[in-house]
Amino acid sequence: MVPAEQIESADFDDFLGALPEADGRFCVLDFSYETADGRPTDKVVFVSWIPDTCKVRVKMTYSGTKEAVKSAFVGISVNINATDMSEVTQEIVREACTKV
Repeated sequence: MVPAEQIESADFDDFLGALPEADGRFCVLDFSYETADGRPTDKVVFVSWIPDTCKVRVKMTYSGTKEAVKSAFVGISVNINATDMSEVTQEIVREACTKV
């Protein structure tokens, strides 16, 4: 597992660019969006990034520690499990945040 890395950017593309193609990551995002009635708000989002291109041992390590890592954070509102870039788009995260 890789030590913590902090990216301070309001650009979602910067976050996506930091995800490695062949290694896993646990990410915590402060995701800002607008509600259906137009109010600005934000939620804390936990992203488990375990791409299909990871080695089996890496996948097992990340999968086995995900719940322990997630429970160490207070205030996680949304959980996203992603295995490729199509599962962690800005739209998917926004939809997960707005689910009731």
